[in-house]
Amino acid sequence: MFEDGSAGVGPTVLSPRPCQVVGHLFEGGADSSVMVDACTDHMANHLEHLADWSNQKWNVGDYNRYTVTACIDDSRELVLTLSSEPQEDVRCRIVVGTGSNNGEIVDRSRRERLQRYGFALVDEKRGWEHELRISSRHDAESVARDLMALLTEVFGYNGRTALSYALTKAQRGEPGFIYRVICPDDLRKMLLGWGYQAAIGTTVSGNPVIRSGTGGYKFHVLFAWPTKDATSFGCLDFVTVFTSKQNLTLSVVNEISRSSRFCRLYLDDEGDLILERDVSVTGGVTADYIHECLLDWACMMDSVVKKLDALLAMPTTLVH
Repeated sequence: MFEDGSAGVGPTVLSPRPCQVVGHLFEGGADSSVMVDACTDHMANHLEHLADWSNQKWNVGDYNRYTVTACIDDSRELVLTLSSEPQEDVRCRIVVGTGSNNGEIVDRSRRERLQRYGFALVDEKRGWEHELRISSRHDAESVARDLMALLTEVFGYNGRTALSYALTKAQRGEPGFIYRVICPDDLRKMLLGWGYQAAIGTTVSGNPVIRSGTGGYKFHVLFAWPTKDATSFGCLDFVTVFTSKQNLTLSVVNEISRSSRFCRLYLDDEGDLILERDVSVTGGVTADYIHECLLDWACMMDSVVKKLDALLAMPTTLVH
């Protein structure tokens, strides 16, 4: 980690992650029109570094973050955060006053102008969010102009106090890419990289789920043991439903479960056959370990189907 305390000077090359550059876009105390001109170009430079993944080697879980902090309304702190990950649009968030109710703090006039810029209130604590596309220098300059307009015209930042920034390169995995929790989008990217289908959705209870498939079998990945902010999880639950295997006896299901390792098999209330496997990551696992668990999971699904077919073909096997 290193710091660049010189006002308005953007980084040329960031060190290998994790690292951080901090400084001031504007030192404060000058006319606001001078401040806007001085800050916009420097912010555009930072945004280019934030969003450009084309010329660097990255791993799933790598992310860049850019924060701009200003004092508004004479006392409240406004934090503007832009987050960038490979293959994703940039996510921009505005929070006014840590721990405050942003729905109440942002008055009607500000709220309407934020909405015109494309921002929506996520919740009172997390503030206002908007997804941005930054794929060129022109995009970076356009976004920088809009963000400076938000700071000055919507929130009234006048340049009397310093406008500070921090540009960070980080990773959710520990050095060596050890994962103790997994966020759903990281797992989606892993699956895609390994050649699986993968789409993120939500369950009827609102929890995240990834829908995938392999070897002709569809399966879901559910998430358990959430972190405090409920963005990452310590346990993955692989689930597949064999809806075509109807009218099974418990003796057939028990026989397969008895000879199956690392998974559980049961009938649900509708008589469908459910196969599940839990994978805990809290002790620290690599992406390769998760991949091996997926390969094992594909074998488990295939093995269960073959055992079912063999048992149901036996004349002594009872069905409902």
